[in-house]
Amino acid sequence: MIHFFAFLCGFILDFFIRDFEKFPHIVRFIGNTISAFEKLFRKVFKSDTGLLFSGFLIVFFNILIWGGAAYLIDTFLYKVNTLLAFLFESSLFFQIFAKASLRFESMKVYHAIKSNDIEKSRKALSMIVGRDTDRLDYEHIIKAVIETVAENMSDGIVAPWFYATLGSIIAAFNTELIWLILVLPIIYKTVNTMDSMIGYKDEKYFYIGKAAAKLDDIVNFLPARVSAIILLFVIFILSLVKGSFITFTNSLQAFIKYRYVHSSPNAGQTESIIAGFFNTKLLGDAYYFGKLVKKKSIGDGNAAVKADYIIEVNNIMYFAYTVLLIINLIIGGIICFIS
Repeated sequence: MIHFFAFLCGFILDFFIRDFEKFPHIVRFIGNTISAFEKLFRKVFKSDTGLLFSGFLIVFFNILIWGGAAYLIDTFLYKVNTLLAFLFESSLFFQIFAKASLRFESMKVYHAIKSNDIEKSRKALSMIVGRDTDRLDYEHIIKAVIETVAENMSDGIVAPWFYATLGSIIAAFNTELIWLILVLPIIYKTVNTMDSMIGYKDEKYFYIGKAAAKLDDIVNFLPARVSAIILLFVIFILSLVKGSFITFTNSLQAFIKYRYVHSSPNAGQTESIIAGFFNTKLLGDAYYFGKLVKKKSIGDGNAAVKADYIIEVNNIMYFAYTVLLIINLIIGGIICFIS
């Protein structure tokens, strides 16, 4: 159970505290190994087929390294010092969740918008999105923030939670697999980081990043749909409190109609719901590395977005976070009862 408590501790910490910028971070270490392997294999492989093969090697070696490191932490560090191991494991869980940091970065954009500084708004936005921001107006800056927060509900919160929870459930029935509680979310984070770094469809990364992008689609398939269910539940509760179900109806209708419009099979699951919630259109054409990428819009509404929507979408995500925590507490209670 100590591994499950480390998971809960890290999860709760991320509710209140963002990542420390100068503190060693697991994602930066993962990113360094991805970059190192990419540079190495680009020197060895030059053809499209070779780059495609090197992409598989990057995925294989990074999963092996970081999944193996997580396994060693859970199997050997606890034998050295239980308290030290617990604190270290808790800090790793804290780092693989991204809610507080995402809120902090998105609120930077919000404050820049409120101060009527378009250049500062674009610069702050560039820290959390992959698209070019140098030509966006305020409306599209706000929409980009909303899209990013909605998409990262799955990537940055629910997906690592899902795999840590899955590991906890498996370990409850087989204690020899207790290491899965940390290993599964670390592997997920490794895959997701690879997709973020090399999973682009442009000329430079199309072949070398294809394996990472496809694997990321696979590992996010279930978490994205769990995210949608949680999000719809939260919006239903909010609608119930307000005594009006218009926003819930709009969210549900947009989800049913637009959840597969996105080029990703997963990103549209939550973005469609948020588009319906705000009764607006999200996504659409965007520039990446100076090139226009044509994209379909998500949502039927035409309501103009406001800067305050950034606060509202973050609050919705925090409500969803609370639901996940409640689920974990229930699971924890069941585990204690049956063990």
